[in-house]
This record gives sequence, structure tokens and C-alpha cells, in this order.
Amino acid sequence: MDVAARSSSVARLEREEVGVFNRRFVVRLADGAAVEAVLYRGDTLCVSSQVGCAVGCPFCASGANGLQRPLGLDELRAQVELVHELAPSLARVTVSGVGEPLHAPDVPRFVAWARERGLGVSLTTSGGPLPRLRTFLREVPHRGLTISVHAGTEPTRARLVPKGPPLHALFDVLREELPSLTRARRKKLALAYLMLAGDNDAEDELDAFAVRVSELEHTTDTEGRAFVPITVHLYAYNPVDTSSARPVTREAYEAAYARLAARGLRVRMSSRARVEANGGCGTLIAVRASR
Repeated sequence: MDVAARSSSVARLEREEVGVFNRRFVVRLADGAAVEAVLYRGDTLCVSSQVGCAVGCPFCASGANGLQRPLGLDELRAQVELVHELAPSLARVTVSGVGEPLHAPDVPRFVAWARERGLGVSLTTSGGPLPRLRTFLREVPHRGLTISVHAGTEPTRARLVPKGPPLHALFDVLREELPSLTRARRKKLALAYLMLAGDNDAEDELDAFAVRVSELEHTTDTEGRAFVPITVHLYAYNPVDTSSARPVTREAYEAAYARLAARGLRVRMSSRARVEANGGCGTLIAVRASR
């Protein structure tokens, strides 16, 4: 569907792909670059924060062409404003599309802007740079922060999230920061684990991940109270043309869910909207501006 008539001074909606649960938009920027945004279930918009991504996850289409630049505040806002015209019921925004939010300087200001308009804002990050992760944990007024972990051991993490912080450094920060957070703020933290066949689906990998999460949950806050369980989003994978990564079978996916749950973790499976091909993790695409 062509939606090019809807535009702002910095961006326009160039194309729309309608699925059963999701509506996916190509957002063309003023310099000719393009990113994608996805409207989930009519009320939650996933926006992009960069043209490309520098984290280098091999399963992800968003960074397949590297990083060109972060989006400015006006470009972040434009994605919301343009889609809001088509979806008046929009209630939530998640900065989980193309790009690493912690690498995009204007994301905190965008979060504040969206909150002023009554939109709940969540974010998904690979976790680095770690000083910025500390800031987002402590200060940025989000409604949810999901950290993409995808591994239980260091070699797997380094392979799947090559430019993200290593597991030991990431979990050290979480152990240091969680005791000082309010209970309400701790509830907004989640960890993501994307199941990839032959990469991170082995039982020992899942067990190592479970141990790391359990160690976080068994620490206490500054008042001696035990932490609330940390939600783990166990994501199914949608294949993309830029990667040879493969999804696990449904049987293996359900077995991984059962294994993590048996270790005492609070696990959530992918929603039907996330399973849909136009909304799954790592499927959004950036197009660089021609020079």
C-alpha cells in the first residue's frame, strides 16, 4: 500500500505492509535514507533510532549494512506523528526498531517528548555503552527496558552480539545497579533471549543463562528485600535474507521455555504479533542515504 502522501518536513511514510496483527511502514527521511517502523495490534508503535546499527548481530537485518548515523529528535518524533494519523488508538511506543537506542543521543529527549503526550515508552538495547545503560536504568523515565542477552556463555555472546558488552560486564552492572532501584523500576527490567538453531539452543547454554539470571534475582536491595523476578522474553526467530541464521523447531522452542521455567525463571513466549514475519526481532531494515 502506498502511503507517500502522508509526510512531514523531515520524513514521510513511503510504503505500508499490512499483516494479520501488524502494519509495517517504510519511513523515508529527508536525506534519502530510510528506516522501518511497525505498528503492533493497532496501539503499540516500534520506532527506529538509527539508520543502521553498529552492534553487528549476525542474525539481524537492521545492521546488515552497518551504521550510517543516529536519528535526530525530529526524525524520532516524525515516526510517531505520521503513524498516529493512521492509528488514533496509539498508546505505547517502543524504541526497538533499527538501531541501538543507547548509541542514539536524542533518545532520552524523545522518551520525555512521548511521555508528555501520554504515550508509554519502552526500549530494547544490547546493553552498551555500559555508562549509558546505568543512566537508562537510573534516570530515563521509561515504561520498560529490555536487554538483549541471547546467550549464557561468553563465546556465544561474543558471536551473536559482537559489539555489545560481554556477559560478565553486563551482569556486573545489573548487580551493581539493581539494589538502588525502586521496586517499581526493577519490575520494568526484562532480558531477551532469541532462539537460534545451532547457535544458542543447546541445554548447557540455556542453563548458563538461567544461572546468571537466578544470581540477579537472589540478591537483595538496600532494605534487605529480595528482588522481584526478572521477566525473560524467549523470542522465536523470523529468518531474514541477510543472514543464514535459522529458527529452532516449535518443539525445541517449547522445550527451551520449559527448561528455563523449571529453573525458576519468569519466562514469556513470543506473542502472535512478534511471530508474524513483518514484526519479529531483527527483521527491520535500514537503507543508507546515497552520497
